[in-house]
Amino acid sequence: MSKVWHVGLMLYKSSLQPHQSPIIPPMIILGIDPGYERCGFAVLHKNGADISLKTFGVIRTKAQKNFALRQQEIAEDFQHLLDTHKPNIVSIEDLFFVQNVTTGMKVAQVRGVLIYLATVAGARVVEPKPVEIKSSFCGNGKADKQEIKRMAQMMFGLESQPKLDDAADAIAAGFWATNVRLL
Repeated sequence: MSKVWHVGLMLYKSSLQPHQSPIIPPMIILGIDPGYERCGFAVLHKNGADISLKTFGVIRTKAQKNFALRQQEIAEDFQHLLDTHKPNIVSIEDLFFVQNVTTGMKVAQVRGVLIYLATVAGARVVEPKPVEIKSSFCGNGKADKQEIKRMAQMMFGLESQPKLDDAADAIAAGFWATNVRLL
């Protein structure tokens, strides 16, 4: 008996019997730590229990530029990431608390642009809270930036820790999506 079932955004045809469990296909996850001066990104691949970090970094904009131009620059670079890596899932850190309202509003606007582009590209968007990301990645919902950098280095065998917090946070956001049942 042939069945059709959905995993993420891909359609697979299976000849499994009702009592058999399907094999989960590989996933590509794009982790995002949103920002408008620096927007962290990380691309992770998950194949069964194997999780690998393919690339990570930051999208940078210059403070001297008009905010609309900064958003455009981030959107273009993010679109390039989507086109190049074709993620099944985009895991973008949710906003939780903002001391500076103006900064928070601008980060929220950037998040909106990124979520829109990811959705148009056909990726599933998930929005974990920072405490969920830290718990999943470090085992501690109150982990500091150094703990996240150290864990990224240890977990993925990096020669050194990510230099920027934004990149390390994006790695952790992507990792969260590999360990949570999203179906």
